[in-house]
Amino acid sequence: MSYLRHWQLETSPYRPQAGSYPAPAQQEAMARIDYLVGEKRNLGALVAPRGLGKTVVLEEAGRHHLRDGKYVASIDAFGLTPREFLWQVACAFETQPALGDSVSRLWQKLADSATEHAWRGEQGLVLIDDAGQAGPDLCQQMVRLVRLASNLGAAWNLVLAATPSEASRWPDTLLELMDLRIELYAWDEETTFDYLQHALMSAGRLEPVFTEDALYRIHVLAQGIPRHVARLADFSLVVGAAAEVSIIDTSVVESAQEQVSWPTAVAS
Repeated sequence: MSYLRHWQLETSPYRPQAGSYPAPAQQEAMARIDYLVGEKRNLGALVAPRGLGKTVVLEEAGRHHLRDGKYVASIDAFGLTPREFLWQVACAFETQPALGDSVSRLWQKLADSATEHAWRGEQGLVLIDDAGQAGPDLCQQMVRLVRLASNLGAAWNLVLAATPSEASRWPDTLLELMDLRIELYAWDEETTFDYLQHALMSAGRLEPVFTEDALYRIHVLAQGIPRHVARLADFSLVVGAAAEVSIIDTSVVESAQEQVSWPTAVAS
């Protein structure tokens, strides 16, 4: 890419979801998921407006607990049917479901797996992104999965990710089982600055690219939302390279902002 050559970068420094940068909010959320798993609590909710890194946290949690030897099912609930949901959990927990297995057959295999996990002392983690998009039928399956694990003594944990408005619409049967609510929040100025500089260095750029005023302007325009920070910073590099400038100032950032779009208020 031409802008990488212009800025002497080995790779694109900014990803749409701010990569796996260890921001304080994300680290705190990871610690709370670890607590949920370590204390064998059944159900937690990761609740935050869009763009604050819920998917990044779930992905990092999944990698961490896989390395730790746990069964991990990472699921995107958007558009899933109950059978598709159960199939993905059954596959991740190595129950060897057959292509033609019915919902009742999948439940039987999961019940057998829960019994075996309880006997062996093994743990399973189900990470459900976009759980706020789940309809009543899918929510019912989540409730049943939590109850199944609890009744059979299996150390299975579920973490559901949703926006605040979506989480408020979950049925009472699901909310009553909730052990822990985990929240993410927008970055402060210091975190935004550190992320922008850290990402550049990781991409091979040691010299400054943004003026301090430009860094501050990115933070303000992006409202500290990680996804927006990354997008605006990335497009500022593109605009700056096209203009053949040697450093990005506020005028370049504002020009980039005019060409990207997102809601002026954080989506809830």
